Formats: sequence, C-alpha cells, structure tokens
Amino acid sequence: MTHVLTVISHTDSLDQSIASKFFSEWKVTVTSEKTLSSRATDYFTDLTPQDVERISNLIKDEITKDTKIDIILQSVETRTKKLVVFDMDSTLIYQEVIELIAAYANIEDKVAEITERAMNGELDFNQSLYERVKLLKGINSTKIWDELKTKIQITEGVPKLCKFLVSQGFVLAVCSGGFIQLANYIKETLQLNYAHANVLGVDDNGVLDGTVIGEIVNGDKKAELLLEISKKHNIDNNSTLAIGDGANDLKMMSVANFGIAWNAKPKVQKLAPSKLNSNTLSDVLYILGYTDEEINRV
Repeated sequence: MTHVLTVISHTDSLDQSIASKFFSEWKVTVTSEKTLSSRATDYFTDLTPQDVERISNLIKDEITKDTKIDIILQSVETRTKKLVVFDMDSTLIYQEVIELIAAYANIEDKVAEITERAMNGELDFNQSLYERVKLLKGINSTKIWDELKTKIQITEGVPKLCKFLVSQGFVLAVCSGGFIQLANYIKETLQLNYAHANVLGVDDNGVLDGTVIGEIVNGDKKAELLLEISKKHNIDNNSTLAIGDGANDLKMMSVANFGIAWNAKPKVQKLAPSKLNSNTLSDVLYILGYTDEEINRV
C-alpha cells in the first residue's frame, strides 16, 4: 500500500457506502481499511503518481461541504509528522483579530472588506495589511489587548488537538499575519512552542500610530519560519505540516510536506494539498492516523 484515503464524516457516524461510492467511481481499489472512530476510517490503496494527481483533482472537484464528508489523500510513507505550524485568525481562533480592533473605531466594515479581499488572494497581503493598520491609527492600545483576550473564541477542537500533539512530543507553532500580543496569548493558552506575528506601532502614549514595526509576517515569511523551526529542531521536511485558511497560508503549505486548508475560501481549497470542512479542528488527529482510543488516553 502506498497511500491512504482518510474519510471523515461531518455527522456522528460515517456512512461507509458514501465512501465506497466515490471510490468505485474513481476506480480506487482498497486493499485494507482501519476504523479510527465512528466518524472516520482509513482506506489503504496502491496508487501511481498519475493516480495520485487524478484522485487529488477529483477530491477537490467533488468533495464539498454539501457531501458531509472530507476525504484526505496522503502518502503512507510520509504520514507521520513532528512539526505543525498553524495560522491563527480563522484557524486556531474563529475571529479575525484586526476586525475586533476595528470595532473600537467603528470601522469594521472597511477593515472587513480589505481582509476578505486579501484572504481570497485578490490583494497583496503586505499592502492590505498596511491599509488596514492605517485605519486603526488613533486607537488607544493600553488596555485593548487584555480586553480582546476576553473576546477571543478558540476554534472547536483546538485545545484537544494541541493537548494531544504536545503529549506526543510535537513541535507546535502559530505563525500569524495578525498581531503578536494575541499570538503570544494563544501560544501560552495552548502550550505551543513558538508564536510569530506582526507588531503594531504605538506612540509615547500607547496610541496606535497606523504603522507596522519590523518585517511583516506574510505568506513568504510564514514559509520561511516553518523551515527555520524544522531546521532548529532537526525535523525532516517529510515530518512537517501546515494548517491555515487563507491565501497567505498556501506558501507555507507548499514548503511543508503536507498542508490542510481549514474551512477555507474556495480558491484556497482548490490550491491546498488537502481540505478539512468539518466542525472541529481535532479531526486533524484522524488525518494523522490516530484512533479515538489513542486520543482518549490523553
């Protein structure tokens, strides 16, 4: 067996006949299978490089939120991971932090419009960040971060996912186009190893001055950081995984061995190595091959 197709149901139980129907239509011969939970099953098969490309395209075209399942195709040989790099906004947390800040200045609509265009890849990320940050000029930041921490909603399944990965010795990082104060908060809350994000400029009175200090954490920087972290820990690239929802996460997915687009925009789902559209990010554990029995021991 060269590859594994992990099928994850969006409901409480997996209807095996749905997977069988797709595999029959796609001419996939299943050599063995392994039940991961009532919602997830691994199907093992032997595929040529041509088969892999063909089936990958079929998954992108035919498996949508409407099918109520996700199908993730991976190489068996490189499935085991040791480093996971996460995006933050709309991945580890439900919100876009810059939009929460914008609410203080009653400019949510303007900021949200720019954010949406950037996440769809319609705008250069650096330019969109500069434009959004300019709109925040004049906001007093002395208390804003502590207030925002009370508004942050961590994505369903993230604590469970990170707790298990930490127990297994994974190196975990958040690399965010958002802001370092909240990235550090998420790092501490989830016991991650690293947090990298942008730094907003402030004047002597702690008022946002509409600038970003230092190098921007954009798509290229996220990819660079993933490679730096893996090198620092002597982790082979085959053992790296990137997870995010936006166009600026595609570069780090491309330099990692594998990538998962989490409830992402359609364009991102088309370009990412895989996609996960379920309600809980802990389903990543099934993609990594863990069973409920193993997960529940932690």
